[in-house]
Amino acid sequence: MQNRQYYLNPYQTVFQAKVTASEKSGDQYHIVLDNTIFYPEGGGQPSDSGFVDEIPVIDVYEQNGLVYHVLPELPKSNLVECRIDWQRRFYHMQHHTGQHLLSAIFFREFGYQTWGFHLSEDYSTLDITASDLPDELVKDAEIKVNRLIQADKSIKTYFISESVNLGTNLLRKEPQVDSSIRIVEISDYDAVPCCGTHLSTTGQVGLIKIMKTEKIRGMTRIYYRCGEAAFRDYQDKFETVAKLALMFSSSDQDVLARVTGELERKRELEQNYKTIKQQFLAYKAAEIVSQTESQLLVHHLGHHEDIDTAQSLAREILALGSFFVLITVGNRVLLSHNLNAEINCGLIVKNHGLPLGGRGGGKKDFAQVYFPSQTELDAFITTVKTLI
Repeated sequence: MQNRQYYLNPYQTVFQAKVTASEKSGDQYHIVLDNTIFYPEGGGQPSDSGFVDEIPVIDVYEQNGLVYHVLPELPKSNLVECRIDWQRRFYHMQHHTGQHLLSAIFFREFGYQTWGFHLSEDYSTLDITASDLPDELVKDAEIKVNRLIQADKSIKTYFISESVNLGTNLLRKEPQVDSSIRIVEISDYDAVPCCGTHLSTTGQVGLIKIMKTEKIRGMTRIYYRCGEAAFRDYQDKFETVAKLALMFSSSDQDVLARVTGELERKRELEQNYKTIKQQFLAYKAAEIVSQTESQLLVHHLGHHEDIDTAQSLAREILALGSFFVLITVGNRVLLSHNLNAEINCGLIVKNHGLPLGGRGGGKKDFAQVYFPSQTELDAFITTVKTLI
C-alpha cells in the first residue's frame, strides 16, 4: 500500500522511494512510488513540485486511490531520491492553514459558513455565505484572525472512522463519514475535515492580510495573503507610499489627502480646458465660415490635434449653416455635412477613398478615412472638391 508521508510529516522535504508502476502518456511518464511526500492537487490546494532523481516533477495527481507523479522522463533506477520544492510547500501550508483560521473566525464570530476555497500562486480566495460584508466587519475579522495567529495555538491532524463518536463543539459542521476521514484541529478552537498539508502551530502563518472582497453568486469572495506573501505585499505597498510621500513632499499619513487634492485640481483643470477649447472651436468655426462663400469647407488641423477635435469643429461649423466639411488630422480625413440627401459621406469614402488605399467608412452625414501617405490624401481631397 502506498505510504503518504505528507500526512505524517508535512515538513519533510527529501525521501527515498521505490517506483512501483509507470505508464507513458504522450511525451510524459506517470509513475507511482511506494511512498511519497508529494501532495496531489485536491481540496483547493495545488500539487507539490520538486524532483525525482533530479528529474522535475511536472504534476502530481490522485487517481483510483494512487498518487501519480508526472515526469518528462523515466528515472534510470527503480530506487529514487526525491525532493520537494519546500518554498512552494510552505506557501501552500501557510495559505491553507490561514484559510482554516479565516473560516473559523467568520463562522464562530459572525456565523458565516465557508463555501469554497482556492489557493493560487499569488493569493488565495475564500467564499463565505455572506451576501454582504461591510468594511468594518472585514477589518474586525482581520484583527481577530491575526490575534488567533499570535496565540500560537497548536494544530494537529488525525484520522477517524465511522465508528468514532465525533461529538465535539469544535466541529463547524458534522461531516458525513462513510470511511476513514482526516480532521485538522486547531487547539481549543476549531476542527474540520481536510486532506491538505498544514502547519503545526497557528503562529507559523505569520500574518493574514485581507486584500479585498467581492460579491459573487449571492456570497462574498475574500482575497487574502498569508505569511511571507503578505509581508512582501506590505513591503511593496510601503515602498509605493514612501515614494508618493516624497513626490508630494508629504508624510506617509498625509499622502492620501495630498493625492486626492491633486486629482481634484486635475479634474478642475481638465474641465476648464474643455470649456476653453470648446469656446476656441466655436470661434474657429466662425472664422472659417467667414472666410469663404462656398458650401465646401476644407480645413487642416495640426498633427498635435486628434479626431475628436476634428469632430467638435465640424459640429460647430454645421451649426452655423449648410455646409460640406472636410477636415484633415495628419493622414486622417473627416467628412461631414448637412446638405441635401443625395450627398453620402460613406459612399464617397467607399467609392473614392478605398480605391486610393484608404481605410475607413461611415454613413450619410459622417465618415472617416485614413491614408498611408500624403499623396493619396491629396488625391482624395481633389476628388471630393469635384463632387461637391
